[in-house]
Amino acid sequence: MTEAATGQGIPVARLPSRLGRRWVRRSRVEKIPDQPVVHLLREDDPGRLVDQLSDHLGSVVPHVVLDVGGAPAESQRGGSVQIRRLLDRAALGLRDADSWPRIGRLRFRRYALLSWLLKKNMQPTNLSRAPHSDTRHLLREYLSSRRPQRTQQEEQLEAQGWELAAQNLPWYLYLLSLVFFPVYYGWWVRKGRVARWFMRQRYLSPRESADFPSFAQRLITTPSRWENAEQVRKLLVHAFLADLADSYNRRLWRWKWVPKDCYPVLLLRNLRDESVGKMLVRLINDVRNETGVPDPLLVIGSGSEPLSDNEAPSAPVTLETWHETLQEARRKRSNTAWYVTVRVADDPPVTDDEPGVFLGQTSLPLKHSKLLRRVPIALAVLLLLGGSAAYYQQWEQHCGRSLWPWTNSDLWLADGECVGIADADYRFSSGVSDAGLRARLDQAQEAINAQNAEAAAKTGLPHLTIVYFSTLTGVDADSTTLDGVAAELEGLAKAQEFSRRNNQAAIRIVIANGGARMGHAPEVAQHIVDFAAQSVPEDPTDERALAQNPPVVSVVGLGGSWEGTKEAIRTLGGNGLSMVATVPSADELPSLSRLYYQVGPTNSWQAEIIAQHIRNLGVDQATVYAPEADLYSRNLAADIEAQPGIAVQLSDTVSAETVRCSPDSLVFFAGRADKFGSFRTTVQETCTTPGSMPRIMAGDDTTKYLFDNDLPVGFALDYVDFTGHRVAGEADGVTGRGMLAYDAVGLVRQAVNRTLAGQAPDGTQLNGQAIWYGIVQLSQNPGGVGAISGPLDFRSPTGQLQQVPHRKAISVLRVVGTAPDDPARASNTQVLMYCGDPREQIGQCPP
Repeated sequence: MTEAATGQGIPVARLPSRLGRRWVRRSRVEKIPDQPVVHLLREDDPGRLVDQLSDHLGSVVPHVVLDVGGAPAESQRGGSVQIRRLLDRAALGLRDADSWPRIGRLRFRRYALLSWLLKKNMQPTNLSRAPHSDTRHLLREYLSSRRPQRTQQEEQLEAQGWELAAQNLPWYLYLLSLVFFPVYYGWWVRKGRVARWFMRQRYLSPRESADFPSFAQRLITTPSRWENAEQVRKLLVHAFLADLADSYNRRLWRWKWVPKDCYPVLLLRNLRDESVGKMLVRLINDVRNETGVPDPLLVIGSGSEPLSDNEAPSAPVTLETWHETLQEARRKRSNTAWYVTVRVADDPPVTDDEPGVFLGQTSLPLKHSKLLRRVPIALAVLLLLGGSAAYYQQWEQHCGRSLWPWTNSDLWLADGECVGIADADYRFSSGVSDAGLRARLDQAQEAINAQNAEAAAKTGLPHLTIVYFSTLTGVDADSTTLDGVAAELEGLAKAQEFSRRNNQAAIRIVIANGGARMGHAPEVAQHIVDFAAQSVPEDPTDERALAQNPPVVSVVGLGGSWEGTKEAIRTLGGNGLSMVATVPSADELPSLSRLYYQVGPTNSWQAEIIAQHIRNLGVDQATVYAPEADLYSRNLAADIEAQPGIAVQLSDTVSAETVRCSPDSLVFFAGRADKFGSFRTTVQETCTTPGSMPRIMAGDDTTKYLFDNDLPVGFALDYVDFTGHRVAGEADGVTGRGMLAYDAVGLVRQAVNRTLAGQAPDGTQLNGQAIWYGIVQLSQNPGGVGAISGPLDFRSPTGQLQQVPHRKAISVLRVVGTAPDDPARASNTQVLMYCGDPREQIGQCPP
């Protein structure tokens, strides 16, 4: 092939415009025009031509720049790997560069599968033992890999969604979902467009294989070694060009609001003889000659000399005359049929009188000729999508409760969590993967619903509603928080049963979720206020109406010491609803509302117990680790630091600088339970010298459930428990935090009885303020209020009434890690201290 007769040469500033007018800018819809392989020749810095063209095309025209000046590999297999790697970079570059919205994304379905298979380089398998089993497994793996990459949290949410769907779908639909992917795979390998293309193309003789898995078997077993390497390289180029051609084809079912305005450009730097670039150009030339399939790829290379060839045209070929000789050259299978050289003049010298020419970036016109014809269909599709989106939004926001989601306004989806007030049909357990914990949560909620039904049928007793408001979904769906919630739900059901069987009150429990860490507690609190307002009876003497919709008199639980809990207390108290908290312990909570009470200890009393335990151990230094600046951790750490007689160092990180590795020191964990695992691991990795492990202690937010699932065998840990030393046993059929929930309902029940004592049946209307008044009356009892977690004495040492129990029973327990199948696991807890109840005191307590 000879150079183009260009006279003084084509200026670089004009070259892209000429190419753009003919091949880059516009495309005919009916047929993809033939695209040449243009070789720009210039002795002075030819690589700069590629840079100029790349800048000129900008982000409008999809293009990629490849350096193809490397020497070709000596082996046939090495040459195939070089071509594959070049085309890999080209495919990725064109896919990522094609970001302009009017053009769309280029897809390489055939080439991606081919490159993925060729990279396997597996040894041939024994077909008599397991014919094509490896190939089928790889193809299924490839189909799965086409799905978008997701984070671990997204995968967990999807798994939870499938599990929830499996619970709610009919069995035949669930069974159909299990067989869908195998059926899709079977269709894909036989009728899929990509698989059919591989079996119909001409390279590597696909008809010699029985089916596509058989052909793929040849591709994964290093075909460049066992088959014709030139055929493998041509198949790579053919797949690459076929994908580009498919992206630009117009089909009836492919709605193109704006037709394609430009074609992709492959820019080759250092295109010369004895290079891998020459091999690539010859392959593109041969594949186009042999297949006859048009493709939209425009190839432009730069170099100092044209590629040598074995034949010469009868007349010089230029860009203007190239089309006239193309068909004849293709029929003759010329290795330069698509190759055109263009000599480019050197850059003119830069002078003050004649500044250099600025190339600028290209622009593309839009064509709207077909847009108006599609407007009616587009409007119909938009209406359908809009209506579906509105319905889906409502269905999702209300947790998919029914076909008419607008009716479930008290339960909605927020940040992936179902929050709000649940009815009798909903269960807060769908995201829990631990089967035992999920079953426990379900059973506890079903027990509450059963007690609600029994209470509604009970006559002759005061009917009332208590809202259990807590965090029923967590950051970790299987966390210790939900184990404690399950215990509290069990305690609620037992308290309902006790009240009804002893003819004291018919109690209905309504469950409300404030979200993980009570993040949505303020919004849910307002819904509770509205729910309570709707439950006010029109006729207090109508016993049937009261039994069906008893008034809301109190809110119990409150989920822990969180910022959201503070806002919820203000909202509930400001609207006249009394509150009885279970595990919240921050010292400032009682000051937020006069209607707030709690049955658990305060952080200040917990800090006294912790300080006394440190003294009992004889430890001379303690490090309090508070990793989070939340209400609970910050308050507890400050209370411990204020205790006299102990040296305390506060830290939000565990490191060699903050932890003293000695048995004479103690590290106290004042954080949340979900951070305990990383805390324990860090301490163990910091103190690695034998005998240097400090004493480890944890606050009340951790529970034995966490330790049973996290502590290594033989690891000893002390921790604070609010439910007293009876946590290892049972009281009235409840354990752990269930005792606090039982006592919270018990306090409300006793307040109801005190309020109604001596009153006529219709004399006092039950509401939040009436229950608050009853609790105030109970607080005056000299012996306090009876409770299974320890007496509730709401009198201060000076006799003044307060909203938190004075010196509430609290324990320090020691648990030792055991194996899951160890028989001693159930009794691996030792009571070190039990303070607050002088009748059952264990160990030395604060004075």
